[in-house]
Amino acid sequence: MSRLKAWWFNDLPTGVKIVFLLLLANAVPAIFNLMVLLPTMTDVMFVWTVEPVINARLMGVMYANALILVGIGFFQPNWARVRIVMVLIALFSVLATVMTFVYLKPFLAHPWFHLTYWLGMYLVLCVAAPFVLVTEERKQGGRLPVEVPLNGATRLLAVLFALISLVCALGLFFGIDTVNQVWPWKLPPLVGGLIGVLFTTHAVAYAWALWDGDWLRVRPIFWQAPPTGLLFILLPMLHPGDLRPHAGN
Repeated sequence: MSRLKAWWFNDLPTGVKIVFLLLLANAVPAIFNLMVLLPTMTDVMFVWTVEPVINARLMGVMYANALILVGIGFFQPNWARVRIVMVLIALFSVLATVMTFVYLKPFLAHPWFHLTYWLGMYLVLCVAAPFVLVTEERKQGGRLPVEVPLNGATRLLAVLFALISLVCALGLFFGIDTVNQVWPWKLPPLVGGLIGVLFTTHAVAYAWALWDGDWLRVRPIFWQAPPTGLLFILLPMLHPGDLRPHAGN
């Protein structure tokens, strides 16, 4: 309890802590339902029916990425070190809310309170996260002095990751049918759209890292990549029955 109290009163802005707690309240139950407990029961235990099971776990990976970022963000000492995480959260909350209205039909097939919960959570984040980002950037952000410059290899990685993420996002947004011709399992439009949102936020975050230029401030986006990538790689290994043998042919 003393550690939690010390964390609450440290130099990390209170608004950031509130956004983190809101995101945890959304992500933790979703991760346990989608990845651990009931991935086969999304028809009753999630806000829309996700099929096949591998897609439920894919959505779980999306939430796990949020949990990883929040976990990293919890240990950052101030706004300068956490702002790249807030860039991701703010952009994701806005785009995920928009995606809900673009692909509303799967939500409407469920009881009304499922959509109410989903929209309520994302609308709060959609307001709170961008507000905190803009407010804190005005107070103590902008172009900050560089303590530890990004080296050439790190910059190259950031460029590659940004481009790959952007291409994946555009494909999932505007060419889901084409993506499904090569993807090893079928992605429904809503799942593809939300994963496209995830890729979009990562593309922006890597571009932000190049603009910021300081390793100490931007390392969270690099730290989240290995565990998130590993979770993606494990999906087809854990669900071979959901794969399409003709995909990519």
